[in-house]
Formats: sequence, structure tokens, C-alpha cells
Amino acid sequence: MHATPLLIEVAVGFDIMFFLTLVSRWLAAVPRFSSTTTYYSKAAQQPVLRLNAHNEFHIAIFADLHYGEEEGGWGIIQDVNSTRVMNDILGFEDPDFVILNGDIITGENTFLTNSTKYLDVVVKPLVKHNVRWSSTYGNHDSQFNLSREALFKEEYKYFLSYTQHSPVGIPGITNYYLPLYAQGRIATGGAEFQAPAGSQNIPNWVEPSIAGWFLAEQAMLKKKWGKSLPSLAFVHIPPTAFLAVQNNLLPNAGEESIHFPGLNDDVPLAAEGDGMQDVPFMQALVNTPGLHSVYSGHDHGDAWCANWPNVAGVVNNGSTPHVCFCKHTGYGGYGNWNRGSRNLKLSFGKEMEVETWVRMENEAIVQRVGLNETYGTDVYPLEDGENYPV
Repeated sequence: MHATPLLIEVAVGFDIMFFLTLVSRWLAAVPRFSSTTTYYSKAAQQPVLRLNAHNEFHIAIFADLHYGEEEGGWGIIQDVNSTRVMNDILGFEDPDFVILNGDIITGENTFLTNSTKYLDVVVKPLVKHNVRWSSTYGNHDSQFNLSREALFKEEYKYFLSYTQHSPVGIPGITNYYLPLYAQGRIATGGAEFQAPAGSQNIPNWVEPSIAGWFLAEQAMLKKKWGKSLPSLAFVHIPPTAFLAVQNNLLPNAGEESIHFPGLNDDVPLAAEGDGMQDVPFMQALVNTPGLHSVYSGHDHGDAWCANWPNVAGVVNNGSTPHVCFCKHTGYGGYGNWNRGSRNLKLSFGKEMEVETWVRMENEAIVQRVGLNETYGTDVYPLEDGENYPV
């Protein structure tokens, strides 16, 4: 297997600055372009991301869409249903931004001649609703017939796509950051990135060199803005911290907690590496001042949030982030759980506040929680989104 972390950091700034950080864990196995291929960032031409007039920013996450399965039969119906779900949720929520958090396409089921063209089908609802988006690429997005470089090239042609290529020398395809500003804040343009030469075999965890790059970027941004900035992180496959939460608090399939509500059917969940290999990455996360929360997909049967646990090998230094599963959005991939989308509302006053909920495909809202200092002691209704027919 091959891994690619994607880092997207988004900065906000009135007095408070905000950074949105996406980390996708999987790398393209077969890059299609030489080291001379250069991608010029669209950021100089694209409108910068800004808070609305109420100093808020609304994100909808579409995770594990898995387009392209059994394209001669039942897979077609799956893709039609996935498109319906996205269109409906975009209509219900009207978000400012969308994150496609990995496993966009089931690459092993596609053909070399058309695999990247599924990306055009995936983003049709986003184009229709004129909503900007950014992607992480998941493990199923890196397969024999699906080149991550080719997938990126296909996505790059869309002006609404804010997905960027990794900087030179950084393993993977999609390691990058995006600034998010307050109304009226003067913004700076984007940087030019170049495709790295050749494929790289990266284990299925975020390797230490990328964790180091993550911290270096945070330090650079702190120096630039003169302060640590509030941030979020998105990673397709959950770090081992998620498994530690489940082992300690939710060890039985179907078991839920009034303090950490949400679907908990994938037990044990599939985390990164062997439990120790992603320790440098987890240490980088807890060593990032202002990192508020980490969001993961991959495990279709889990959709809860929790507080960062004690993890073997990781030293907690003061404040630690919350951890949240997304919600299985697509009709592709394993499992028959009702589909939906995790949504985030970021509000800025003296501090950044994050409210999150899952919007189900039938318009219902479940698991609305405030990820604040009292999360973990607050009591919420047990709503896993499974108590209605599709």
C-alpha cells in the first residue's frame, strides 16, 4: 500500500487567525508526469476563502463516496444515489466549503481508460451548487488503474477546486495549506508547486518526514502571523488515537455513549499502521498549538466524536485536539448504513468555537454537539441516524 498525507491549512484573520489543516494519508502509486511538470497555483486568480458577515464558516464533509464500482451494472445505481445524496445535502445545508475526505473513487474497480473521469461525475453537484471544495485522496484513490497524479490533474482544471499539489521534496500528492480570512482582511497570493519525480513507496501511516514538514509549516505560519493559530485537521484513515478512544470508551459494536454520541458499528476500527508507526504524526498533532480537532473517514460504520485519549508513545503537552469521524456519504463501499455528511460551523469571537452535526440523506439532523471544554461531560441524545428507512 502507499500513503499520502495531504495538508491543507486555512488561515483566518481579523485579530484571530484560523488554519484549516487537511491530512490525507495515501500516495499515488503511478505518477504520470515527469519532474519537469509544474503546476501553477490557481490561488492568485481564485477568490480567497473568507468568513461570512457573522464571522462564521460552514464546512460540509463528503467522505468515502466510492464512485466507479461495478460500472457495468449495480455500480451505476450506487453512483446515481451518491450524487443524489450530495445534491440533497448541499441544498439542505448551503455550506461555504466542502471537503472530499478520501476514497472518492474505488480505483480497483475502474479501467485505466476512464478512471480519472469519474472525478468529473463526483464534482458535478459541487459545480451545480457553485460551492468551492478541497480534496484528500484515500487508499482506494490509489490503485493499479488510478494514478493519483492523473486524478489531481483532472481535479486541477476546476476553478472551484482548491486542492493543491504537495511542495517539492514532500512525499505524496496532496500536502498543502489554504488561508481563510475574515471579511476585509488583505490576502496574499498562492505559491507555485512542482510535481515530484517518480512514485514513492510510503507505508500506510503518516511517516516521520511528513510529520516534520507539518510542524515546520506550523512554525513558519506562527512566525508569519506572530501567534499560534486555531486549526482543524482532516485525515482519511484515523490515527491510532481513534482506536484508543474506541478501546477505552466504546469497545462493543453498536455501543454508544451519551457523552460521545454517534454510530459505533465498526469495531475494532482500522487505524494507521501497527499502533506505533504513526506516533510521530500523533505527536506532531498534539504539539500543534491551537489544533482544535481531527476528522477522519475510512471506517464507514463509525460517526462519533471524542476527546483525545492517552496514547502509548505520545506525550500530551497541555491542550489536545478532539477527534471526530466523518459520516459515510457515498453508496459505494462496504456497509448499508444510512448516508449523510458531517458538518462544521466555525464561529469566531475571542476564540474559535466549533459546532458539528451530521445531516442525514433524509434531511434529519443528528449528533449536534459543541466541541468545547465541557465536551465529554455534556449529555446528548443517542442519535446514530439509523432509526429511519431510506
